[in-house]
Amino acid sequence: MDLERLLAYWRAQDALFQGVQETPWGAVVSDERYPAIQEPNYARVETREPVRLGEVEAELLPAMARSGSSRSHVVIFFPEDQTQLIAEASTRGERISWDLVMVHGGEAVGEADGRVEEVHDFDAAFWMAHAASTRLFDMDEQPAVDQLQALEREVLIPGGRRWLAVREQGAPIALAAFLVLEGAAYLDHVVTFPAARRRGYARALTRRALAEAVAAGARRAFLLAEPGGPAEQLYARLGFVRAGYLAGWLSTIPR
Repeated sequence: MDLERLLAYWRAQDALFQGVQETPWGAVVSDERYPAIQEPNYARVETREPVRLGEVEAELLPAMARSGSSRSHVVIFFPEDQTQLIAEASTRGERISWDLVMVHGGEAVGEADGRVEEVHDFDAAFWMAHAASTRLFDMDEQPAVDQLQALEREVLIPGGRRWLAVREQGAPIALAAFLVLEGAAYLDHVVTFPAARRRGYARALTRRALAEAVAAGARRAFLLAEPGGPAEQLYARLGFVRAGYLAGWLSTIPR
């Protein structure tokens, strides 16, 4: 049931992008404005009926050619029902990734931490910190960073995405973002710069995001974490529990 709620959120977010092509197994999302970014250029496999790799790529690859994306990105909801698809991709050499879905029921999370503020003025200092933070998520290609920031400014922030920050001498040293759609919140980009770690900022940002999301009408809050990693332990202490997994892969399309 929780994954169904996350899927409803995911569909609503995809509707913010340029093109959503419905398919019998899910949808192909594409946006030619941001070809270097995978979030608006990918296949969403959401059916519980078995799907073959060829069926997915017959729809995905032409859409990526139209958008100018050089990568093939697939996200699988309910991977336990798509073992054949995952096996086909793995046999071909794709590196399958697994994301742990964690969910919070929207209960009280304690008093607000005064160190955390909502970002209202997306000034140069914010975008410099944002660009620097992407490197901590292994995004260091300048075209991808530029397009990610354009995606934020042109689509996600106008669509309701909100940013939180902890600042030191006016510059952000920790960040987090969330978006509420279809009664569900999705938290991501929770990051603290190395020099500011071990001060409780990630915990403070997550608690504030949860409080703001509940106030905005979210009945559930979701995030993705590495299974068994330190982030999972942090979020578990804040009341998040395991809800399932997403599987997928990202590969370069031969031209």
